Amino acid sequence: MIFQTSDDLSLYYETHGKPTQPPVILIHGIGAEHEMWKPQITSLPGAGYFVIVPDLRGHGKSEVPNLFRIVDCARDIKELLDHLNIQHVHLVGVSMGGMIVQQFVAQYPKRAISQVIVDSLSGISRPIERFNAGLAAVLLKVFPPKLQAYMIRSSYKKMQHDDVGKYFEDRLLHTDSRWLLAARLEVNQFNVFDELPKMNIPTLVLVGDAFGKLAIDMARTTAENIPGAQFQILKGGGDPSNLLVPKIFDQIVIDFLEQQSPKQ
Repeated sequence: MIFQTSDDLSLYYETHGKPTQPPVILIHGIGAEHEMWKPQITSLPGAGYFVIVPDLRGHGKSEVPNLFRIVDCARDIKELLDHLNIQHVHLVGVSMGGMIVQQFVAQYPKRAISQVIVDSLSGISRPIERFNAGLAAVLLKVFPPKLQAYMIRSSYKKMQHDDVGKYFEDRLLHTDSRWLLAARLEVNQFNVFDELPKMNIPTLVLVGDAFGKLAIDMARTTAENIPGAQFQILKGGGDPSNLLVPKIFDQIVIDFLEQQSPKQ
């Protein structure tokens, strides 16, 4: 399905489950799209939730804007909820999607029931974080798409997740590399640390251990700055944990959602 944003952009989205059930919106990461959530569009409706899965602007079947900004993505989510006549929602976001979740809660705090932030961060501050972020941007700028795709697929294959690598390889080869670079640079500038102490909603921060200590530390920093946030490390998980360890991920998320929004 398609809806038009206030800045006249066509965005694609799907819904799964019964609209009378508690709504959950799933927000994908950079370079992905709604199909990244294939395991969850089965498990969450099966557990009694109404699931909304959009393609972010510039991703999947959604239109590419002139400029990519995370604040605009958060506004798109709000406008999609308005379009669907949904006032309050659970938000789940992986990687860049986790940043958009935090931005949404900062911009529209009364619309969020809870937030689940996965394999993500709240800003880049330490020198090692800035170095890694800058290196990721340089690789996108310098390496041809086929080489980038090969590197991504190889990294997931080493983790015995060739299917996940193939998915991201395919998405990368079908996405304008200049657009991916623009999105990456926006991610590198993201910083919502000052807003975290104001987020007085139930929060779950998840991070996989497959991408190392730095990823864990960045996720832990997010959890430590949000009042009452739960924090959990997923063994074998990593960006995106919803695909690397889907059964573990689904059970943890469903348990968390059931604590916040008992079903009728």
